[in-house]
Amino acid sequence: MSVDYVIMPQADDDENCRWLRISDGRIVRRGRGTDWLPPADDDDEGETAGRVLLVLPTSLTTLHWIACPGMTQRQGEAAARLMAMEASIGDAGLLHSAATSEEEPDKPHMVAVTSRAAMDYWLDWCARNGVSQAALVPAAALLPAPEDGLVRGAFGPNNVMRGADFALDGNEPYSALLTEDQKIAELTPDAADAVLLSALRDPPIDLRQGEYTRRAPALFTAARLRRLALLGVAIVTVGLVISIVTIIRLNAEASRLNRQTVELAKTVDPSVVDAADAEPKVAALLAQRGGSGGFTGTMAGLMTAMQTSSAVSMTSASQLADGSLRVRLSAAKADDINAVLLSIQEAGWRISANSVQQQGAVLIADITVVRS
Repeated sequence: MSVDYVIMPQADDDENCRWLRISDGRIVRRGRGTDWLPPADDDDEGETAGRVLLVLPTSLTTLHWIACPGMTQRQGEAAARLMAMEASIGDAGLLHSAATSEEEPDKPHMVAVTSRAAMDYWLDWCARNGVSQAALVPAAALLPAPEDGLVRGAFGPNNVMRGADFALDGNEPYSALLTEDQKIAELTPDAADAVLLSALRDPPIDLRQGEYTRRAPALFTAARLRRLALLGVAIVTVGLVISIVTIIRLNAEASRLNRQTVELAKTVDPSVVDAADAEPKVAALLAQRGGSGGFTGTMAGLMTAMQTSSAVSMTSASQLADGSLRVRLSAAKADDINAVLLSIQEAGWRISANSVQQQGAVLIADITVVRS
């Protein structure tokens, strides 16, 4: 199940990090520390992070409100970022800025300026804690602009104060001096939760701009690669087992046919030892008797025909001097023997019945099989 998170860390103090777990637009759990995600070895089981909002400490960013009248939306955004960088202390090459995009040319752009070192630190922090796709929002940017005086609110460990065109850390000693004559409206905890939920859906500003823009999640994560590897091993194993079972079955069938061949060949030549020995010995015996043709070919045709009726069994077989095959068939019904005889004829063999006799409940038929 995928759930959303609002994470409010404190610089260099992971134990005091506050987080909210959101499901279906409602806060379902609050916690401290960095244990909001399931253990890494759970792969994708259980709860995983969907949308994530990381509320950065107020002291890390400086907010500017800069209007750029007479410019297009994109031009105004770029100009506001440039002016904010110029107004900031420090080398511009070591700073990073992000700005809101305003459709009304006269409306001020909110610009957040922070150091590249801070961006690198928090992005690395997000990657270590499994929320690499989190939106980075300054805590001071969460408070709505008051119509009069100041508004103050707490977001986890962050105490923020905001006026119409400035914001500051409420925990700093100088904040009391700057606001002692100001009317201050307090943001209730429920109102602060509503602000966080709104920011999760639509961040007021996201520091993930420019070179820090979020990249698409990797197609093949470590957990997915592990599952693919296990699936591949399972497929290979199943295929190997099927092949082994097939080979065993074919070997068993071949052994059974070899035994039958030897048993039948021994009725012609008792000295036959195995299936490889049957063909030359039976063929040699036939040659001595002046016959022609092969024993195995005729016998193979007969055995194939007998498969049409499992009720018919062969009690003896011998090859005559002219190459024909004399066999004795037995069955309980004459119809079963007739079915075998029809199959032999349809396969191209000529048959003649020498005798048919009833022995108790079994019908015995002596037949001769000759190639047509």
